[in-house]
Amino acid sequence: MAEIISMEGRVTIDNSPELRRKLNVALQTRPEELTVDFSELTYIETSGLATLVEALRTARQQGTRLVISGVQGQPRDLLEVTRLDQLFDLATNGETR
Repeated sequence: MAEIISMEGRVTIDNSPELRRKLNVALQTRPEELTVDFSELTYIETSGLATLVEALRTARQQGTRLVISGVQGQPRDLLEVTRLDQLFDLATNGETR
């Protein structure tokens, strides 16, 4: 069973708690895979990245694969600069790396 969470617009310190809540709710069902869709995301701050790292830790502890799809623009740049692109499974064009 796979779960998908879509993110859109901007993730900042003001709304990263909402992202945390969405991720926690999705992970409570212990899906085999949780995909976080970045295709409509234009901007993310480090608070949003920290929230994703927390979710990744929880996912790994319970055996859920966390995948980020549709990464582009500033979110991709930030993942690359912080080298978090090496930590997360990123799906591009239907493929995961």
